[in-house]
Amino acid sequence: MPKPKTSPDLTPKPYRLLKTDLAAKLSARSSGGITYVLLADATDAPELHIAVTANEGGGLWSKEVVRLDTIETVLDAYAGQPFPTKALRGAVVGRSSNNPPFCLAVLKDLGLVAPAPEKAHQHVKAGDWQAFRTEWLSKPGEPVIYPEPKADGGHVAEAANIVTSAEPAPEQTGKGKKRKKVAVELPTDTTPVTNDVTTPELTDIQDAEGAQIPDGDVLLSVEAEHAPPVHA
Repeated sequence: MPKPKTSPDLTPKPYRLLKTDLAAKLSARSSGGITYVLLADATDAPELHIAVTANEGGGLWSKEVVRLDTIETVLDAYAGQPFPTKALRGAVVGRSSNNPPFCLAVLKDLGLVAPAPEKAHQHVKAGDWQAFRTEWLSKPGEPVIYPEPKADGGHVAEAANIVTSAEPAPEQTGKGKKRKKVAVELPTDTTPVTNDVTTPELTDIQDAEGAQIPDGDVLLSVEAEHAPPVHA
């Protein structure tokens, strides 16, 4: 049996933004309110969705869109009887404990639920959901993408890697310490210069024998260079 999905789908999708408003939280001890949006699919057969976009009092929640007909199916299981806040866990995917009360606060602000008269901290379904759906789906709304797409950092990171790879990596010694690079001057010929004239050894002459050295347009051989002088 497959496990239930616990990660909400936060893929940005096109919608029609019908309403943005601020709803009061259910608990009087909670500070601030929650901002929510009422959305409609940008399709030929749209459905209504709600989503909480901001929380003034702090705390985590899921920004997923929740279909109104999914919420209605969950609440209809109580057959008009009062239901607890946790009942809305069946309508949302995210597992944050703030999701059910935030969702219920939005429904209350829209006039779709009301506090149960005889049950403290419980609510009942209220209003005409079908009329609500028909009214809001007839509005044109504003084309939006929700959730708002994040900046694509993949190309930026890739470009950063390219720039970094073009520079030589610093040498390291010990625990991450950088060693400064010092330009090294290549040594020049350190052979001592003397005024003595030395005669090349025989082995050097034999190794070079027959090697031709260009001197302008004339080619001189090493053998001819060391030939004894001819007396007239």
